[in-house]
Amino acid sequence: MIAGYAFSHETVFADLRLAAMTREREPSSKAYRQDRFENTERAAKETIEAEQRARREKTKRLKELRLSKQSGKDPATK
Repeated sequence: MIAGYAFSHETVFADLRLAAMTREREPSSKAYRQDRFENTERAAKETIEAEQRARREKTKRLKELRLSKQSGKDPATK
């Protein structure tokens, strides 16, 4: 009785292993990696552009502040 149970138990696991080995890999794995790479690249590009935009705006504000101080008008006291 026990030997019959062990045999069927092993057969079930052997069948599962065989099914796992013969199962086709998902074709989307390469597409998924490509999409992830493109999304990462896009996010990095957007971050760099945002940092550049912020730097330009800061430079513009500092320049306006410097010019207003030179002309005797302080925009912060408006």
